[in-house]
Amino acid sequence: MIRDATAADLPALMALERAAFAADAQTARSMRWLVDRANSRFRVIEAPGGVGALSGYCVLLFRRGSRVARLYSIAVDSAARGQGIGARLVADALASATKRGDTVMRAEARMSNRSSRGLFAAAGFVETERLVDYYPGPEDGIRLKKQLERD
Repeated sequence: MIRDATAADLPALMALERAAFAADAQTARSMRWLVDRANSRFRVIEAPGGVGALSGYCVLLFRRGSRVARLYSIAVDSAARGQGIGARLVADALASATKRGDTVMRAEARMSNRSSRGLFAAAGFVETERLVDYYPGPEDGIRLKKQLERD
């Protein structure tokens, strides 16, 4: 089940964040801000049978006065990969943005992250722009975009 993240999820979120993004993980302070931020949607999937453990999360950001949503971050626990969790989180984010009235969703991914790029492509995103030295390393990124359909 996908649900909104709460402050009680922060220890599990930080464990997942550090495992997924070793080089450029969010700080605990930043994660708390994202969980509590009024203009975002922070969703999690609990790990089966794991009290307090998470299989994945997705952060969707909205800008006031804009109809463009940004899929800011998505992470899936390595033990849960290949089970469709990433696809479920992306579908949930797309549904949230569409319900809100957004017309476009954007995201970024590392050029080397083929699984993320494949996940976005399967959800209908198109790669629109190469982002030179966007990530630490330095490593290039890719910007992605999806037009959202109105209900």
